[in-house]
Amino acid sequence: MGLASSWRMARAFVLNEPYPTAPFSTLYLFGRGQDIGFQRAIDDSPRKRHHVRFWAKSLAQVEADVDAASFWLNTDRPNENDCVLWVGAATKDIGFSLTRLTFQVTHATASDTNAERGYIVNELRKSGVIENVTFYKTADKLVTKNVNHHVNDGEVAIAELIECRSELDPESGINLTYREMR
Repeated sequence: MGLASSWRMARAFVLNEPYPTAPFSTLYLFGRGQDIGFQRAIDDSPRKRHHVRFWAKSLAQVEADVDAASFWLNTDRPNENDCVLWVGAATKDIGFSLTRLTFQVTHATASDTNAERGYIVNELRKSGVIENVTFYKTADKLVTKNVNHHVNDGEVAIAELIECRSELDPESGINLTYREMR
């Protein structure tokens, strides 16, 4: 985050003014930052926001070494044409706090990550980009192509992406996404 962006963020925080293009931090998984991330302000406040980040993992990598440490240590991004498993992480900013080690001002996050996972799944479902959501508990076997099982410390949601098309609206500059009729 540059100086100008830091200033805009600080000003938005203090005055509680919207900052729709506010940057958000990079989180790391598989030794690399997220492949894609989204945020949505709550009540137009820069203090409260929903965040979700996704990392792509090729299904071939998942099938080959999901049970090994190398699964988590492999930093390779999938090739463009690979079939992928998207691994996501969601947080809800609920205010701001001070980091203990660096004394930087940062967002405080809600402790109930299950609620945020539910929010993200419901929003993606409502917008028509996922379907057939199934929740799995620790040690359950995932029923998806080429994936045997997933080990985690809680429930995971698996959803199928719906094929969408998107275009940039020339007047507003907004990316318009719509569902393809089957």
